[in-house]
Amino acid sequence: MLKIVISGSTGRMGLALINAISKDQNFKLIGAVASESNSNIGKDLGEMAGEKRMGVILSSKLSDLPKADVLIDFSEAKFSLHSVEYAKNHNTALVLGTTGHQETDLSYIEEASKVIPLLNAPNTSMGIAYLKKVIDLTSDSLSYFENFQILEKHHKDKKDLPSGTSLDLANFLSERIVREDPINIESERTGDVVGEHKIILSNNQERIELSHKALDRSIYAKGALIGASWLQSKPNGLYSMSDIYS
Repeated sequence: MLKIVISGSTGRMGLALINAISKDQNFKLIGAVASESNSNIGKDLGEMAGEKRMGVILSSKLSDLPKADVLIDFSEAKFSLHSVEYAKNHNTALVLGTTGHQETDLSYIEEASKVIPLLNAPNTSMGIAYLKKVIDLTSDSLSYFENFQILEKHHKDKKDLPSGTSLDLANFLSERIVREDPINIESERTGDVVGEHKIILSNNQERIELSHKALDRSIYAKGALIGASWLQSKPNGLYSMSDIYS
């Protein structure tokens, strides 16, 4: 049974992760942390997520977390760096699902991966990993297209714009094509949309659309747990979701 601790457990993804762990006997949630100002501090995680009591209380300090096999972070960019530091100092594998990092943050994350196994996953959906796999397998044909565009849609409260997933997809494409201009990303924030991404490849004669639509936020929680299970036996290094099925 894999012992899990969560950073950012009161957000949409944190709660989805608690729900997923409560239904999976392969994982045990032993701790969670949120910011000191969070009104849920001291509450039982199970009750907080609408599940049965787990006997695990939400803490405000990373230092209060017990030793775990994997730390999963779905917090905010600035706070997630504390999770990186904690994981590095406690020799704990880290699944980093948080987005919105700056270049200096990414450099710090890469340095940390030299001493711990670290899965940097702007999107933990296995569907997005599959989409990238399809692009990778056909990358030798991308030169046929002249125009590249990414359209994305998320719920109205999502803070980063463009999303980490779109930036990751744009970078993934840019590494496989000869192009001077950055790939255009168009973003929309509306309602309670879980997440939609569309990659458009086109020229004057043809247009190809590759799309992924998340129907339920639980897919990200499931993917994070798949990632955690896969990561905990890996050597130190920086990994992505695509590496799981490479």
